[in-house]
Amino acid sequence: MKRTALLVLGPLALVAAACGGGGSTNALAGQSPKQILTASLAAAKTAGSVHFKLLGKQSGKTETITGDASGSDGREIISVGAVTIQAEVIGGKAFIEGNAGGLEGQIGLSAANAATYAGKWISIATTDAPYASVTKAVTIASTLTQIKPGGHLVLTASTTKAGQAVIGVKGGLPGAAKGATGSSTLYVSTSSPTVPIVFSAEQTSRGVKETDVGTFSNWGKALQIPVPTSTVTFASLPMAAAPTTPSG
Repeated sequence: MKRTALLVLGPLALVAAACGGGGSTNALAGQSPKQILTASLAAAKTAGSVHFKLLGKQSGKTETITGDASGSDGREIISVGAVTIQAEVIGGKAFIEGNAGGLEGQIGLSAANAATYAGKWISIATTDAPYASVTKAVTIASTLTQIKPGGHLVLTASTTKAGQAVIGVKGGLPGAAKGATGSSTLYVSTSSPTVPIVFSAEQTSRGVKETDVGTFSNWGKALQIPVPTSTVTFASLPMAAAPTTPSG
């Protein structure tokens, strides 16, 4: 799953429901694929926050994205081979941190400067070029956009994913790039709240195959994101270039 970048808490009742997993009654019985997808995305927005882990594989390379997202704050930790970079947005303040490979590839530092700033938190001001894209990327709305199957939708058979009873809504790739072909499936909890549980996709682009699997948990739980205590400013970086934001 491609990320364009790199958290507003749900009601206490939703927290309890998300943790309890609900009863065995199928809350989605008799609904169409479109209705189930709409209900699931609505339940996700109502929950307000989520923890997720995404795993993508392409040409022998593995990308792992672990994160927490909400309506405004969030964080993502992205690893591709030996390259790592992470982003946090807390109370309107944005920060990034990475190793040399991550800083060189994502924010345009030279190899020497990337090595100097590796492991240091970098604060991004509202006037810095990357601010808007980073703050938008960690939101729950951005996450949901990337797991929404498109095109003609069909239902899979009921099954169990991540220990929960689910039904899948299968369709085209979410926001597929030009020339990419494949399919994606969003597995939705069949008990209330009917939130997303697992997302999977397979695509081929320019002859290269990629598979992606995402799992979602802790719906509606308060996010615990520590604020970096020591930072350097993005504006102070030598020859800083606006990143396209972390991506696979």
